[in-house]
Amino acid sequence: MDLFSIVGLLLLATRTWAALNSNRKRYPPVVGTIFHQFLNFRRLHDYHTQLSLKHKTFRLLSPLCHQIYTTDPAVVEYILKTNFDNYGKGWYNYGNMKDLFGDGIFAVDGDKWRHQRKLASFGFSTKVLREFSGAIFKRNAVKLAHVLSTYATSNEKFDMQDLLMKSTMDSIFRIGFGLELNCLDDSDNHGSEFAKAFDASNEFIMMRYVNALWKVMRFLNIGGEKTLKSKVKLVDDFIYKLIRIRVEEMSSEGSDSEGKDDILSRFLEESRKDPQNIDLKYLRDIILNFVIAGKDTTAAHSREKIYQEVKEVIEASEDAAFDAFAESIGDEPLNKMHYLHAALSETLRLYPAVPLENKVCFSDDILPGGYNVRKGDIVFYQPYAMGRMEYLWGKDAEIFRPERWLDDGGVFQPESPYKFSAFQAGPRICLGKEFAYRQMKIFAAVLLRFFRFKLGDEKKDVEYRTTVTLHVDHGLYLQKSNLWILKHNYKQPSLTPSLPVVSEDVLAGLLLLATCTRAVLIRSSSSSSSRYPPVAGTVFHQALNFRRLHDYHTQLSRKHKTFRLLSPLCHHIYTVDPTVVEHILKGNFENYGKGWYNYTNLKDLFGDGIFVVDGDKWRHQRKLASFGFSTKAIKDFSGAVFRSNAAKLAHIIASYADSNEKFEIQVSTQVNCVCLRSELLVIRKRQQGLFMKSTMDSIFRTAFGVELNCLGGSDHAGSEFAKAFDASGEIITLRYINVFWKIMRFLNIGSEATLKKKIKVVDDFVYKLIHLRIQQISSTANDSTKNEDILSRFLEESKKDPQNMSLKYLRDIMLNLVLAGKDSTASTLSWFFYLICKNPSVQEKIYQEVMEVIEASEDAAFDVFSRNIIDESLNNMHYLHAALSETLRLYPVAPIDNKVCFSDDILPGGYIVRKGDIVFYQPYAMGRMECLWGEDAEIFRQRGGWMMMASSSLKAPTSWSENLRKEVAYRQMKTFAAVLLRFFKFKLGDEKKVVHYKTSTTLLVDEEG
Repeated sequence: MDLFSIVGLLLLATRTWAALNSNRKRYPPVVGTIFHQFLNFRRLHDYHTQLSLKHKTFRLLSPLCHQIYTTDPAVVEYILKTNFDNYGKGWYNYGNMKDLFGDGIFAVDGDKWRHQRKLASFGFSTKVLREFSGAIFKRNAVKLAHVLSTYATSNEKFDMQDLLMKSTMDSIFRIGFGLELNCLDDSDNHGSEFAKAFDASNEFIMMRYVNALWKVMRFLNIGGEKTLKSKVKLVDDFIYKLIRIRVEEMSSEGSDSEGKDDILSRFLEESRKDPQNIDLKYLRDIILNFVIAGKDTTAAHSREKIYQEVKEVIEASEDAAFDAFAESIGDEPLNKMHYLHAALSETLRLYPAVPLENKVCFSDDILPGGYNVRKGDIVFYQPYAMGRMEYLWGKDAEIFRPERWLDDGGVFQPESPYKFSAFQAGPRICLGKEFAYRQMKIFAAVLLRFFRFKLGDEKKDVEYRTTVTLHVDHGLYLQKSNLWILKHNYKQPSLTPSLPVVSEDVLAGLLLLATCTRAVLIRSSSSSSSRYPPVAGTVFHQALNFRRLHDYHTQLSRKHKTFRLLSPLCHHIYTVDPTVVEHILKGNFENYGKGWYNYTNLKDLFGDGIFVVDGDKWRHQRKLASFGFSTKAIKDFSGAVFRSNAAKLAHIIASYADSNEKFEIQVSTQVNCVCLRSELLVIRKRQQGLFMKSTMDSIFRTAFGVELNCLGGSDHAGSEFAKAFDASGEIITLRYINVFWKIMRFLNIGSEATLKKKIKVVDDFVYKLIHLRIQQISSTANDSTKNEDILSRFLEESKKDPQNMSLKYLRDIMLNLVLAGKDSTASTLSWFFYLICKNPSVQEKIYQEVMEVIEASEDAAFDVFSRNIIDESLNNMHYLHAALSETLRLYPVAPIDNKVCFSDDILPGGYIVRKGDIVFYQPYAMGRMECLWGEDAEIFRQRGGWMMMASSSLKAPTSWSENLRKEVAYRQMKTFAAVLLRFFKFKLGDEKKVVHYKTSTTLLVDEEG
């Protein structure tokens, strides 16, 4: 991705955060970003329709302003009529369009718009122009009929849409310039070159609506802007040449009267009266705006007509030729074609020429319905989506039914222009509306009188193309077997209403007002030869789905086992495929690691600890930790600590039971200090807090040899450390979303300023403990039994290698152990107790197993019972082990983890990974995949694999898979569960309430949810 695209994405990220945190005023709901439109580019208007079915008015976030979309007729009327002066083309449209359309009527506001509106209004209202344009329409309709008749007698395929485009281009140039362009018979090469350049220029102009950096590209004369410049020059040369020719013809005495009936001639007459304001450049702008108004719009809607009505209202002999029949089409017959008018209107309802239009807000405003609009915001109204809204058109809104426009007598009944907005509305309503209907009716009448149409492949869906106006994608191809010319002796009764006509599906096209950055488009096209995972969204989708992030990932994973989310600097690849997980964690281990991405985000808190680094530092700590966790002394010591703290937790729970105090746990009936399981303990929302405090005490006693006593609340410094550590962890997590955190850190503002303070609290506490342990070890040098904690063992190692094992390095190692031991165990136990409360039969089975394997008297106290929990007992608790594993499957400690790719690679399945790409594997999503766990994947139940203790860690890659602490963690959780379930029955305080997670580094129960 180039620098331009990165800047654009960063701007959008800023807007995203601002929007998510803005709650002072009432803005339309945010349903996505402008980058969603890129991902839905080929079906852009259907994507907008889908959003509009949920919200009549909504927002898509963009870098510089709000982009508001609506299908509400009240809002459309408000911006197009009621508060007309506050909404216009504005800087947004004028800046994008002026290089091609200059100061033409479709690009300007104010005096210039009023001036051209006045001139055009007079021109379109004159009888002379109506008669002149009618003659041109008839002549070109006849010319098209002749071309079709030649195709009917040959076996050659032809593009019906292309013929209609050429015919209407000929019409608008004859009427607009008084020139025979002859696109239909390809006799004028210059005219054809102009048409191609004009179409190409239009598409590049529309690209500006989605590329916020087009001005930089224009300044550098690169990419699409360079091409646009050359195309506009070709357009200008052609138009200025035509203007000069018409000026010369009008100056010569031999100019005939018909030559002066075209629109250009009329504007040239006006320029003589007002030469100061109407110069050649202004005339060029005006005429090109007429070209865009007349060319694509009519061509896209000359196909849905009804033969019978044409025959009834036009008086012509049965054997009339094309020319004679066309001459019989007067204004009166056209006005009587109510059904044809209804069919064309119905076509425009479903396939409007301009499917999406916008206005810029000039000053802060409030829309009908109460939504705020700020100065500079852009309000889009959506004719395409509006035509499909059931609340506007009924349950058959998406069905082509011309009868909805007719009264009981078959007379056409117009709809409100704010409901049927294909021709705009209010002061800017299209002046050429009746002009367009007349041209479409004439073409339809001629063609349907002499031809029957049928699609070449009726089973194939015809789609629109994302371009300026609503065109059929890849054209509308017919051939001999699908086209019959009606001979003079053709019997009319066979042409009944069951006549197979061109389906409404063939009428299509698209206004390109939003997609994505140019670099993403380049990447997509250049990647066609390489196989990358499918794109399922952008990193900004994650901000919009932040509160349900892991469920959002799960939803995407059900569609694609491996997929991408677009990000500014690299590919973000997500997978639930066990073969890919095995590849990055084992098969090609050396090529995937924490890398720059994680190290830069984490190092301020976790330094050079084992969860942050790769290479030699990782291997060094792994070796030391492996030895430490494998020693019998550490196992025995940690086991004693777990049993002691489990008993302490049981005492605290019992005290709450006695007092009936609502703190973190409440009991429904009082229990004694030694509680019988027949009493019912009700878990309230914050039961998780007790586990956090207890496991914090355990890890500090095991790791530092210090009694932190968070559970008892007697150590204020320890509690402050715990709060500071938790707060630091949350802010560190935010760095993975906030691409501006480095700037914030440099400026020492916001969350980064808070993080700096919290880390100082953490550092002061940890360094103090390290110094304290050094003093204690020195004073007890001859008593090794007092130095059983992990820190003491690392301090011993530091004496052997003081150069590498500095105090800072020790600090980093110890904080990584705190991270591994504190949240992980507490989080799992919280989810475990939640699940067994939802599944009381599981709770009962665990109780029975605990009673069977632990030898203790019925009246044993907490302390006595916990001391009887030995390794053999823990190893025999298979059902408890399975329940904990099932908990970790559904609620893994680290719901998502990632590795950075160090060199280009190919994943199992053939997907390419580039150097620097980040591959995320998703334990949370993997635990919910039916392809891995069966149809009951989301159900908590006993599974044979757990009971056999043979489940693959790559199928359920919790944070402890291939982790040194895995067995230590299971021992701690089993100890706590055994003690608590021996003495208490647990039940949720509100069984109907759904418990949610908090999106953080570890999967914690959301205490606010």
